Amino acid sequence: MTTDPHLLVPDGLAPDPDAVRRVCGHFATGVAVVTAATDDGWTGATVNSFTSVSLEPPLVLFCLRRDSRLLHTVRARGRFAVNVLAAAQSTTALRFAARGQPSFDGLDCLVGTTGAPVLRDSVAYLECTLADEHPGGDHRIVVGAVTALGLLGSGTGVGHDDPLTFYRGRLARLDKECQR
Repeated sequence: MTTDPHLLVPDGLAPDPDAVRRVCGHFATGVAVVTAATDDGWTGATVNSFTSVSLEPPLVLFCLRRDSRLLHTVRARGRFAVNVLAAAQSTTALRFAARGQPSFDGLDCLVGTTGAPVLRDSVAYLECTLADEHPGGDHRIVVGAVTALGLLGSGTGVGHDDPLTFYRGRLARLDKECQR
């Protein structure tokens, strides 16, 4: 029997987190900032786990660490916004990925119908109410029922209408679109 030289984990052993991160990092994802209103302002976090679940009814999901401040706010308020970041928003993605309470200083925001901030420079946004929550290892899977949504691309050129992506541990731009 020969061992596959590309196998990162010996057969029969559970993969360690670094191996999982390295392999899953080869799946390109979009980048979003999930935001919510708190009693004393706004909070938010960068996620790359955002996806559509259902069109009828309109449902989306994202994952947050179990100890996330945003998760506690979403549970308490039951409402949030998902901001799909534009290629030009890498600094915003990094700001909301940092530990601690993120600052909204200098960001152009509008208050959505849920009370959550919508980042005007984003490509698109969805406002949601908390529909369900599920365990997911060291994270929680948050399902939202979409109540409002919109496109925000400025139409001013590269980086404003194109999405920000995450690939192999780095923020990236989508260089070319595939033909349909």
